[in-house]
Amino acid sequence: MKNLTLLLGTIIGTLILVFGIAFFFSKTVPTTIDENLDQAVLLEGSRHSTGPENAPVTVVEFSDFQCPACAATQPLVKQLLAAYPDDVRLVYRQFPLDSIHPFVRIAGVAAEVAAEYDQFWAYHDLLFERQQEWSLAPSKKEVEAKLVSYAVELGIDETEFTAKITDTVYADFVQLDAKVGTQIGIQATPTFFVNGRQTAAPQLREAVAAVLAK
Repeated sequence: MKNLTLLLGTIIGTLILVFGIAFFFSKTVPTTIDENLDQAVLLEGSRHSTGPENAPVTVVEFSDFQCPACAATQPLVKQLLAAYPDDVRLVYRQFPLDSIHPFVRIAGVAAEVAAEYDQFWAYHDLLFERQQEWSLAPSKKEVEAKLVSYAVELGIDETEFTAKITDTVYADFVQLDAKVGTQIGIQATPTFFVNGRQTAAPQLREAVAAVLAK
């Protein structure tokens, strides 16, 4: 009887693990949006871009600061921008997966506040580079302390930053991005579009080269 109980416990534990892994990947592997999307829809209300405004290629990234897959794709994005400094414009949009990432909203709000000090991209980089540090903190209070410390590193006044991360206007910016992502059918992160066509992260460079070759 004891062996049977152990066997059942092992089976149940394995099933929980399998379903947990399946759920994780269902939220982090992008679904495919087949049709080309209108750039105006993808860019509606967007606040953060880098690269020439008139670049022939616009890459739109929907991402989640607490998403490990999003952090893992950042080197690919940086390589792309370095390879095509005059030809690619990157637009970053937030798509927080709240159901599996409890601290993504406050991190997103912090990034929006950093943007007010012209530090969005520097703060964006810190959030991804130190994702393990802040996202695994045991409480929201400790997460907030980390987020404030990153702002201070970038020369932002601690008192001002702390006050602003509770201002709903910044949460509204995050929600606008999320709303646009939901409207176009995004279900997972990261999701990239190259001139309106969804493209997997490993194929970004190939897709950009194809556009420029036309």
